[in-house]
Amino acid sequence: MKLLHTGDWHLGKRLFGIERLDEAEAALAEVAEIAEREHVDAVIVAGDLLDRRIVDPEAFGACLRAMERLARVAPVLAVAGNHDDPDLWIHLAPHLAASGIHVAGRVRAPADAVITLGTPAGPLHAALLPWPEPGRMALDMGASVEDARVRYADRVASVIGSYAREASARRRSEGGAAILVGHVMVDKARAGGGERELTMGITYAVSSAALPADLDYIALGHVHRPQTIPGLAAPGRYAGSPMALDFSDEGLAPSACLVEIVGDRTTHRLEPIASARPLVRLRAPLDRLAELAAQHPGAWFACDVDLPAPMMDLVRMVRDEVPDAIRIEPRYPDAPEAQAASGEAQAGAPASLTDLYEEWYRREGRSLSEAQAEAFAAALAGADPGD
Repeated sequence: MKLLHTGDWHLGKRLFGIERLDEAEAALAEVAEIAEREHVDAVIVAGDLLDRRIVDPEAFGACLRAMERLARVAPVLAVAGNHDDPDLWIHLAPHLAASGIHVAGRVRAPADAVITLGTPAGPLHAALLPWPEPGRMALDMGASVEDARVRYADRVASVIGSYAREASARRRSEGGAAILVGHVMVDKARAGGGERELTMGITYAVSSAALPADLDYIALGHVHRPQTIPGLAAPGRYAGSPMALDFSDEGLAPSACLVEIVGDRTTHRLEPIASARPLVRLRAPLDRLAELAAQHPGAWFACDVDLPAPMMDLVRMVRDEVPDAIRIEPRYPDAPEAQAASGEAQAGAPASLTDLYEEWYRREGRSLSEAQAEAFAAALAGADPGD
C-alpha cells in the first residue's frame, strides 16, 4: 500500500503583508503531481489546511480545489489542525465524503474516529485525530501548570491508545493496514519557528513513548519542519509544510512524504517540493546586500542592515538594492561612549525619565532622534505631577 503524507498547508498565510497564495497553490500542485506519478492508494493531510479560523474565501477555495484534485487520484484523509475551524469542517464533512474526501473536525469516539476505506492494495483503517483542544480535554479549573501538562498529555495519550486499538482490531479482522493521522505536538520534535508559539509549549506536548507501537504508520502534523521523532515505536514522522512559512523556517527543505507498507514493513521517503519561493535572511552593510541577494535568485528576503548611525529612508534604499526584501531592520554597533554614559548614570544620581527613555532606545539598537526627544520632553512638561 502506498500513501502520500502532507499537511500544514496554512493557506491564506501572509508574510509581512505579502500575499503568497499563488506560491501555495503551485506547491500543492506539486503534491498532486507526486500523488499522480506514484499512483498512491490514499492521501493524508495532517491538519492546518487553512491559516486562520476566520475563513478567507480565496484561500478556502484554493484548499477545496487542492483536495478535489488529490481525491481524483485516491481517497483523501484529513484532520483539522489548531489553525482550522473545526465546526466548518464538521459541517462540510458529509458533502466532501461524497467526493472521496474524509475530514475529521473534532475528537470523537474510537468507532467513529477510525475510517475503513477500500483501496486497490486492500483495506486501510485510518484513525483520524484532529487537534485535541485543551479546553475540550476536560482539564480541571484551577489546575496548576504542572497538573494541566500531565493531565492533557495523559488524556490525549489515552485517546490515541483507544484509536490505535480500534484500528488494529479492524486490521486483524479484515486485513490491510492500520494508521493514525494526528495533528498533535510530540515532545522532542524540532519546531521550525513559524508555528503558533502557545501550542508549541510543553503544556500541549505528548510523549513519543506514549504513542502506540502496533500501527503501520503514524502521520503527524503541527510541526513545519520535516522530521522523524526519537522514541517513536511505530514508523511515523512529521511531513512538514510544502513551503517555508516564516523566516525562522529558513533552510527548511519543503517536502511531502511517500509511505509504502508491504506486509509488516513500512518505509518512507521525502519528496522535495520546490515551487514556492525560498525565504532568506541577509545581514550586511547596505552596499553589500545586492551582492548577497544575487546568490539566492527567486527568494524573499529579510534584511538586517549594519549601519553606523540611523539613516533616513532606509526601506526605500534597501529595496532599490534588493527589490524582494520584505522585512528590513537596522542594526547599530554598541557605542562605547553610550555604554560609559550608562555606567556613569548607574553609579551616580538616579537617571531622569528622559535619560531612561534614551537608554531604552540604545538597548533596542536604535538612536533617539532630536525630534523624538523634544516630543518626549514636551509630553513630560505637560504631564500632571499627581498622575
